[in-house]
Amino acid sequence: MLFIHQYALYLHIAIGSCALIAFWIPVFTHKGNLDHKRFGRYFAYAMYAVSLSGITMASLDLLFPLATHAAGASLSAEQAARAVTEIRGFALFLLSLSILVLNSTRQGWLTIKHKADRSALRAPVHTALCTSLIVVGIALFINGLASGSALFIIFAILQVVSGVNCLRYNFKQELGPKEWWIQHLGGFIGSGIGAYTAFLIFGGRHLFESIFGDSFSDISLVLWITPGVIGGLAITYLSRHYRRRFSGEWAIKHAKLRTEMFN
Repeated sequence: MLFIHQYALYLHIAIGSCALIAFWIPVFTHKGNLDHKRFGRYFAYAMYAVSLSGITMASLDLLFPLATHAAGASLSAEQAARAVTEIRGFALFLLSLSILVLNSTRQGWLTIKHKADRSALRAPVHTALCTSLIVVGIALFINGLASGSALFIIFAILQVVSGVNCLRYNFKQELGPKEWWIQHLGGFIGSGIGAYTAFLIFGGRHLFESIFGDSFSDISLVLWITPGVIGGLAITYLSRHYRRRFSGEWAIKHAKLRTEMFN
């Protein structure tokens, strides 16, 4: 059991580090060319591995909290109870973040793969995944209220909204012009948000503590929600940009500018 947890952790860190770099290659390559498609596919595969390893670790922490984090430790009943509560609380957060990454990656991948054909997005497996994101988000929200964790509450709201938006897109009757492209962008950027948030929370924590010292606790929430804020703004901007472009507003505007310049 402990071996499985450690192996999943090493896999999570190794592939997650590669994914942090791979995320930017499709961002800066021309949309539709071979490099964009190839590295977008690599990023998706990496995020599948990252999210599944995260789900594995979180599940073991929820089921066997002391065996995975306090094996062989001599704890009093009170200490053990407190440790179990803390471990399971953070494991729930890791589980919810892993499901968010898995759902966002799969939503973005299936959307670009099938475009306007949403039958794969409406399949029972993907529908269950979207629904599980809402359920775990609600559970995290309740845990956040009970523990007083603003971080848990913020991400719980994000997860519920993300799950609801995915289901709304998957089952809405009609799509706007190339709306699948906007959904693809939102899904993969959302996956990137999850990757960088996990890095800041888990991987970068020791680094930031060494830099900021005792003041880290005062700014940790800001650091952890920064990827979500930046990513959310990027999704909003790009969604508006492409909606205008695909609806014809972009072409009309540029045609008008060309007319004014050359007439």
